[in-house]
Amino acid sequence: MFRLMEESGFKRVKSAVVPRFRFRKESTQNSAEAFGVKAVMMTALKPEA
Repeated sequence: MFRLMEESGFKRVKSAVVPRFRFRKESTQNSAEAFGVKAVMMTALKPEA
């Protein structure tokens, strides 16, 4: 993901885990926890046109 964004021209690509994120469906939440999936927020500076 980082490489794709950087190759597209984005700068200062960062990620952070979103605390206390919950999926809408309980079954999805349970599956995500079983696989260790976490919600991640990505931020980056848009390339200049």
